[in-house]
Amino acid sequence: MESPPHRPRSLAPAELGFVPRDAVRWFSPQVLAVSALHVGITSVFGSFLDKRELQSPEPCTPDRRYRESGEMWFDYVADTGDGFAATATVAHALGRPTLTVPGAGELPRGRLLVFGGDEVYPMPESKGYDDRMTGPWTAALPWTDGEHPAAYAIPGNHDWMDGLTGFLRLFAQGGWIGGWKTQQTRSYFAVALPHDWWLWGIDIQSEALIDRPQLDFFAGVAEEAAAKAAPARPRLVLATATPAWTELPRNPRAYANLAYLERTVLEPAGVTLALIVSGDRHYYARYQGPDGAGNGVPRHLVTAGGGGAFLHPTHELPATTDVPASTGDEPGGPPPTTFARAASYPGRGRSRALSLQALLLPVRNPSFVPAAGAVCVALLWAVQFGLRSLQGGGTFAAAAAHWGWSDLAGGLFRSFPSLLVLLVLLAALVGFARPPDRADHGLRKVVAKAVMGAAHLALQVVAVATVLMLALGWASAFDGVAFAVVASLIVFFLGGVVSALVVGLYLLVAVNLPGGIAHANEAFAAARITRAKNFLRFHIGPGGDLTVYAIGIDRVVERGDWRPDPGARGNDDPWLVPPEGQPRIHLIERIDLL
Repeated sequence: MESPPHRPRSLAPAELGFVPRDAVRWFSPQVLAVSALHVGITSVFGSFLDKRELQSPEPCTPDRRYRESGEMWFDYVADTGDGFAATATVAHALGRPTLTVPGAGELPRGRLLVFGGDEVYPMPESKGYDDRMTGPWTAALPWTDGEHPAAYAIPGNHDWMDGLTGFLRLFAQGGWIGGWKTQQTRSYFAVALPHDWWLWGIDIQSEALIDRPQLDFFAGVAEEAAAKAAPARPRLVLATATPAWTELPRNPRAYANLAYLERTVLEPAGVTLALIVSGDRHYYARYQGPDGAGNGVPRHLVTAGGGGAFLHPTHELPATTDVPASTGDEPGGPPPTTFARAASYPGRGRSRALSLQALLLPVRNPSFVPAAGAVCVALLWAVQFGLRSLQGGGTFAAAAAHWGWSDLAGGLFRSFPSLLVLLVLLAALVGFARPPDRADHGLRKVVAKAVMGAAHLALQVVAVATVLMLALGWASAFDGVAFAVVASLIVFFLGGVVSALVVGLYLLVAVNLPGGIAHANEAFAAARITRAKNFLRFHIGPGGDLTVYAIGIDRVVERGDWRPDPGARGNDDPWLVPPEGQPRIHLIERIDLL
């Protein structure tokens, strides 16, 4: 960046250079369709889209600039690049030269910033990166003088949806994200920190095996770290895009890649893995295990995915998780290591209370309503044809005067067209169902999905029959074509809202099941909760101790509350400023590693 960028005088996109976007509406039919298409393509052709092998011609060396520093600060944020309000709130906090945190004091901005995955939603399109990620972050810190803070990133599943094309263009070509200078040349990196600490960012694409060039790179870095630290052991902070430890109840192989890295790279070199940090789940949580290998360093598993995306529930988190040994499933190997949940933000009680907002699905995702309404109208016309044929004909209005709720509910199954619609809907709902972890295997999974889909369909049938009865009654003042039009319009609007509410109710119940919650992602995606953001600020002290400050933001600054600051004193002052005293920062917890 040769000169400071133009400072905007308004929130107009032409002035800002990007379009401030609303948070993604995940239940928008367009988003659902495009996401499903991309997930399907990635699942089927994932190995063909894998560009990691193509990165090998690019030189890749660890960043050693900070190794001899007496102390150092650095930052971590994950799952940013969603709606402007949440992303800008987090970026503003991280971009300030110092941050005053009650209970922790003045914490200076880090000399490097790690983006921990999913840098854009919902798709890794160029315009999406500009509007949802680089735009808000540039507005928070447009320019830096002197030593520019570095930016590193690892890709998440959303970054991988185009095979890393957009991610590599943004992070691996020596560009800028506001005042942060990108440094890496591949989708993974290693940074040497003071006092024999290291920071690694690994790229595990959709749980595929770690590619050979990446393994060779980290093996070489591990040997260098061990030689430099000898006779002591180097200590490692590892950033990965998925918290594999929380996926173990659902997928026993979830930790296999990390275990392989430990077994083949870290253990032979004598590297102590002190902390693993991940995003992907949009909350803060920490699990703590026993002491490390002979040097008293505890191992922590931290999820900090609060950079801007919708909140995920913390009441899904088990009290403990058993992480398999690095030897994997080898006979006679050591038993799994039990990690205990030590902290979560928001708390479990608050998380359950926030799940009630799943009922706001039609408000938070208004484009879902007309799609549901169209299905209700199709059922209305299918039912009326079936019932009128059983009655021997007659006009629609005259026949409807004799139908009660049971006639309409039963008619949904007696009419072939409506039965066909219900069967298609049942198949979709069974496919949509996400059983609890305890029932997410084998035959139990099939049965659970069938039961959940059937229960959801039953709720929808009750709701649709009720809407049809109300609509036909309210339209009874009309006759002929007017009756059919009025009844159809009522069913379209009322049926769409009620059907969407039923989806929200189904998700609310599923995410609060007493024996193990289901649909954690879908329920909170429907609610689009922007509260409870978080990020991490690390400090390596002069004595080599590492302190992690987990920082929370309860409420984001809404889009309409940001104001341009054209008369700022310095080039590094933010383009947009929030109201005085916002956002309110607080300390979630402090983690001390010796």
